[in-house]
Amino acid sequence: MTSTSQLQQPCLATIVSMGLCALLVSSIEASAQVQDSEGMPLDARVIEHTLDNGWRFLLLPHGAAPTISFETYVSTGSADDPEVLSGLSHHVKNLLFKGSARIGTRNWEAEEGALLAVDEAYSLLQEALEAGTDQEISSARLSLSGARQRANQWVISEEFSRVLEDAGGGPTLNAYTDEDSTRFVVSLPSNQLLTWCWMESERFRAPVFREFYVERDALLEDRRARVETDSLGLLAERLRAAAFADHPLGNSTVGTQESILRLDRPSAEEFFRTRFGARNLTSAIVGSFDPVRLIPVLDTYFGSVPAGPKTLPERAPLLDQQSEQRVQVSTDGPPVISIAWRIPPRAHPDSAAIEIAVRLLGYARSSRLEKRLIREKALVSELVLSPAWGSNRRDSLAMIRAVPNLGVDITVVEAAIYEEIHRLERDGPDEKELAGVKRVATADHIRSLRDNASIAAGLTAALVETGDWRNFLSTGRQLAAVSEKDVRRALRTWFIPERRTVAILVPVEEEE
Repeated sequence: MTSTSQLQQPCLATIVSMGLCALLVSSIEASAQVQDSEGMPLDARVIEHTLDNGWRFLLLPHGAAPTISFETYVSTGSADDPEVLSGLSHHVKNLLFKGSARIGTRNWEAEEGALLAVDEAYSLLQEALEAGTDQEISSARLSLSGARQRANQWVISEEFSRVLEDAGGGPTLNAYTDEDSTRFVVSLPSNQLLTWCWMESERFRAPVFREFYVERDALLEDRRARVETDSLGLLAERLRAAAFADHPLGNSTVGTQESILRLDRPSAEEFFRTRFGARNLTSAIVGSFDPVRLIPVLDTYFGSVPAGPKTLPERAPLLDQQSEQRVQVSTDGPPVISIAWRIPPRAHPDSAAIEIAVRLLGYARSSRLEKRLIREKALVSELVLSPAWGSNRRDSLAMIRAVPNLGVDITVVEAAIYEEIHRLERDGPDEKELAGVKRVATADHIRSLRDNASIAAGLTAALVETGDWRNFLSTGRQLAAVSEKDVRRALRTWFIPERRTVAILVPVEEEE
């Protein structure tokens, strides 16, 4: 169904060759330029289209340049990983670049049998590791290695990515996983629109998780690089775990080493079938195209993607934090302090006020913490703030991270941060200060509307996280409407000790 009932939907049965497909794309580009020239506001041009299987599309003809940006938002992230398989969402995201039975293989019939042999060999290795002798374990390892080599001979490695890169998407082709979502993005020339439709439908209709253990080994290396050998990554992981104790929002996005080593292909395929069905997918298409002609194309390419379960497994309720949590991590480097406050989901009425409050504290040289901690008192050498770190569908974290200057006690930095927050909550910003911050915030939003990829990301996120894609386009108005009283209320409500988690990197010599 579609929200624009007047749209004509021509049948694709008349498209019998790629030559006719090329003509279709040319007409899509021409029509989009006409719509742009009409000067219609963006919200009047967004078209919602939902397939029978539940996949939602947001279509926005935008700009005269012959390019299109695509984003597919999967409402699944690390908080949805099974209890003992943290990192599974991240791993499945990587595997969804491995192709299908028609992309990435030299002979699917032969490869399919070889992949089943790999699964069987892996299962036998697990049995040997649990109760076998050293000789049985060694034999099982050799069997698995041989099975993997036989399966790999049928693989055309990286073919899925190469098709999109050769189509013009190289610098923009990417994917991300956070606590609540997994996203796939690319921007292509307009005449490659059908290429994206084909590739994205192949990605979700029946993907093949080939080279599974190659990717699992890469995930272990990713964890070592991002967490185990990166003190800031380790600090962030420990902070989230403490802030969301006993809740999946505290899961490691990349996964723990123990969980990664438990991952196998059957578990990943079952997770995909459960969490990556069409009902859980939202895509935005922004750029130069004709939505009237595109809608039947979407029905044809994506209508056969499995819908997935009607209901997804429920997670434990997220309880309010009752007291300050503190974490200390040893490091060979300099001391660092990260302070985070539990804040409500993006859909909460206080979200805009929280962002303005954080910007007042530290988004520019004129902000309060920048002036006090860096320029006036020379307490810190680095200051990073985030108004919403991580999840946006559920509780998130507003975060401040500071690196003290040499010889400055970290407790002095922590106390100065709290004093500045209290002063802003007590006195509020003056009129000029608030107006300047709101002006910069709204300008940042307006600049994002010039970029098709940013618009695609904003539309999908707003629809899934707030229930209405219009909330992205109205972000500027929401920020501009924040008052001095709103800022003070937000700080008084959310930036309190009971909602606070403090994580500190302590040099080894100081700890000793």
